[in-house]
Amino acid sequence: MSGEDGGEKEQSGLAGTLGGLVAAIVIVALGIWLVVEMADTARYAECAASRRRNCDNIEYRRAPPP
Repeated sequence: MSGEDGGEKEQSGLAGTLGGLVAAIVIVALGIWLVVEMADTARYAECAASRRRNCDNIEYRRAPPP
């Protein structure tokens, strides 16, 4: 048995941890994007359901003017 095996295990463990961290960040970012898109779709559906005109031209991501 040599001491080199421990170094390889530490490197693969670090790579796995970093890979898991990157995967978690990607999943959270996609989840946030999905929630925002679903909210925009719900606003559009509400506009269309109330039979308003020009629902396509509404900017949902901007705050309404005062």
